Amino acid sequence: MQLRALLLDLDGTLVDTAPDMVGALNRLLDAHQRPACDLSAASKLVSNGARALIEFGFPDIQNEREQQALIEQFLSTYQQHVCVDSALYDGMHDVLSYCESNDIKWGVITNKPLHLAKDVMAGLGLLERCAVLLGGDSLPVKKPDPVPMLHACMLLSVAPSECLYIGDHERDVQAGNAAGMDTGAAAWGYLPHSVNLEDWNPTCIFSTPASLDEYMTGRGNT
Repeated sequence: MQLRALLLDLDGTLVDTAPDMVGALNRLLDAHQRPACDLSAASKLVSNGARALIEFGFPDIQNEREQQALIEQFLSTYQQHVCVDSALYDGMHDVLSYCESNDIKWGVITNKPLHLAKDVMAGLGLLERCAVLLGGDSLPVKKPDPVPMLHACMLLSVAPSECLYIGDHERDVQAGNAAGMDTGAAAWGYLPHSVNLEDWNPTCIFSTPASLDEYMTGRGNT
């Protein structure tokens, strides 16, 4: 079936947001007189959100109330620097341009809070270009629940079987598969070294955005 929509995760798939997210964590650590964390190590946790970063940076803080306070401080700090060093992954510009030149709608479904996702997209000049943007708080449930995927299909007036969803976390593939979409695992994302992407059961594994572009060129014309 012809590809009519490309849907993407945000952090670690469409945009490399780790420099700004880990930067916000390091600003928070500095404010609490703690040493900065390593960008490479912390980047592996970005797709798991604010709580995972706080648990990494403040491993000795186990109290839920204290953790939540740190999460709120982190989100406030991050919002002030949400799109300073974040950037599209190399090759993603070509993917989006292909979509726009071939009547393929593209959009983002992320578990990131919607207002932060909008700030990232706007900062990169993508907000007005995307056909749909759903955040983790846009609906009562979020990935790995398939509801956001199905809701996006409804908004775009496409069938799930006409969509390809790409993400760098197992929950992305789980949500897309459950919705009846083709799915792709983004091997360039924030992946633990030990992960085996085949275990997620994606339709395809993409090593780079360029390989995604090649796949879409073939799929879009079938």
